[in-house]
Amino acid sequence: MKIIETNINGLYVIEINPFNDIRGQLFKPFTSSFYLNNIGNDININIKEVWFTKSKMNVIRAMHLQTGEFACEKIVSIIQGKVHDVILDIRKDSTTYGNIFDIELSEQSPKSLYIPIGCAHGYRVTSNESIFMYMATQEHSAKDDVGIRYDSFGFEWGIENPIISERDANLPPFIKI
Repeated sequence: MKIIETNINGLYVIEINPFNDIRGQLFKPFTSSFYLNNIGNDININIKEVWFTKSKMNVIRAMHLQTGEFACEKIVSIIQGKVHDVILDIRKDSTTYGNIFDIELSEQSPKSLYIPIGCAHGYRVTSNESIFMYMATQEHSAKDDVGIRYDSFGFEWGIENPIISERDANLPPFIKI
């Protein structure tokens, strides 16, 4: 594995070296010692919840995070398909406040993202179907689960009529202060 820093403080791309043989492919998106030895003790690797989403082409799941008592760090990985992944730093005290990072994640080139507390995350599915995995350092808390509108912070998603949940369509806009 290899760690790549991004234009957002604390956000890392983790390139995964898959093992391939006649049976298929194996990849490990998370090994605690690798994260601690390569990113350091500033991160929380105490994973408390793992979940998957299955989505079809042109779905946008965005832009979510947990705040307050259950604010959490996430490690995300694509399991099947391809997505255009987007992170927005909304930490007002961050030197990278308002920065956007985007990357294509695909099963053909396995990568994970380590997302720090205070960054909103979303993605657009660009394959027929996708399966996406989340690992979080806190369990889901409905009262702390917040977000911002996917089309309110200047990112061009490359689609006019995405498939989006009613909740996501009604999230508040991002207003840079």
